[in-house]
Amino acid sequence: MVKVLYDCQTPFDEGVVQTSQMRKEQNWKLRFNHLAVRGWFRHVSMEFGSTMSTVEALSGANAVQMQELTAKAKELGAQTSFTANQSAEAMTYMGMAGWDANEMLSGMNGMINLAAASGEDLALVSDIVTDNLTAFGLTAKDTAHFADVLAAAATNSNTNVATMGETFSGAGAIAGALGYSIEDMAVGVGLMANAGVKGSVAGTALKNTFNG
Repeated sequence: MVKVLYDCQTPFDEGVVQTSQMRKEQNWKLRFNHLAVRGWFRHVSMEFGSTMSTVEALSGANAVQMQELTAKAKELGAQTSFTANQSAEAMTYMGMAGWDANEMLSGMNGMINLAAASGEDLALVSDIVTDNLTAFGLTAKDTAHFADVLAAAATNSNTNVATMGETFSGAGAIAGALGYSIEDMAVGVGLMANAGVKGSVAGTALKNTFNG
């Protein structure tokens, strides 16, 4: 009888030990995951801080303006599909184009809308827009309109914003100097794209045409 009870108790004890070990393993996994998440957040925070420091250096923003820019980037990170750091990276291109803090704040929504509509990288969109606004005699306050024109051209022709950016890189400055508007350029680029002439090839073709 004692032997029977002992034989029955042994599997029970083994089950208790196994359950205890499983709980320990689960606790260690949870702890590891918690530490990993904390490490990731710390990395993201440091990355964002570093990017905003670059924005500060490029824009010459004062302390109050940096608070506004930081708050704007975080707001966009919380309310859009882009992260706060991606918004900050977009601001760096604005800074490289000579935009001040107020121009960055007014232009960010247009950048976000174009990037979201086109599916392009936000920093790339910022680079394209800031490079070409001046070429067509436009300023930061015209960002939303410029973005709308590019979005419409990309939607209604066989091209995309990134490819149009390549074309503008080759011919945008000359087109603007000759008095062509961004609307004129967008229509021309769209028609060329529909004919299979895109990107830098289209930019070179337009540049040669403009040069006579």
